[in-house]
Amino acid sequence: MRSISWVALLVPLLLPFLPATARERPAERVSRRRTLHVSTAPGEALPEVLVAGGTATVVATEVPLGPGGPVLEDERGRVRLLPVDGSSFIVLPSDELSEGERLVLTVPLPPGDSLRLALVTRRGEVDGEVRLIRLQVPVAGEAGVDGVVRLLQDAPEGRMELTLPKTQVSLRGSLLAQVDSVLRMGQHVFVTLSTPANRKLAPSARDWNRLRLRASLEGGASVRLPHLYVPASASPRRAARHILVAILPGGTLRLWLEGEGADATELALTLP
Repeated sequence: MRSISWVALLVPLLLPFLPATARERPAERVSRRRTLHVSTAPGEALPEVLVAGGTATVVATEVPLGPGGPVLEDERGRVRLLPVDGSSFIVLPSDELSEGERLVLTVPLPPGDSLRLALVTRRGEVDGEVRLIRLQVPVAGEAGVDGVVRLLQDAPEGRMELTLPKTQVSLRGSLLAQVDSVLRMGQHVFVTLSTPANRKLAPSARDWNRLRLRASLEGGASVRLPHLYVPASASPRRAARHILVAILPGGTLRLWLEGEGADATELALTLP
């Protein structure tokens, strides 16, 4: 990430236009530089950006911002969004946000994607600089993805090299799936799963979509990865292998597979 600390030099120029209360900054507030991995998948919890009255927070993206620039849901008009260049902007609140208050910030990105964040105020902390990294969903037909999927689904039984002992994860109640292999190709990771051949109740697509992939990153962060689900081939001559494909963010240390609900299990998957 390029250095954008120089943007803080603009703050003294803006302070005369802020209310007097905003200029009285709380003592001992720690300013941080953070990287946020943000999913474009719907239904995800919004990552929080910590802001403070009279303090500039610089937000930068890895790609140019989309048309129209960032949009903030702030009916009271307490927060200004100031463009810096094509891929960064300043968030400058005129006052502290109330405890428990969350302002939704939408950051448009090409090609038609957007990242949604929540602005909050937390005592003693503020984000001076925030780098946003988009967690993308792999695309069916993407170069290389389809070929690897076919290879994994067509491989003869026992010919796939496992990266962990065969183990199982709960899909729904007593309905289990077996982890057959974990394959890493560049940024992509392919997790191959199957169900016991003698099971009478076959999992539905909804059951498979209950599974979640989560990555542990350098620095202690943990993010849920949006993934592409590829159902098993209908051919009777092929093993019924279902595949989850995800794009690993930089600095991934460990990968986790987990289910949903009270009976959910969590498995640590060894990355090749």
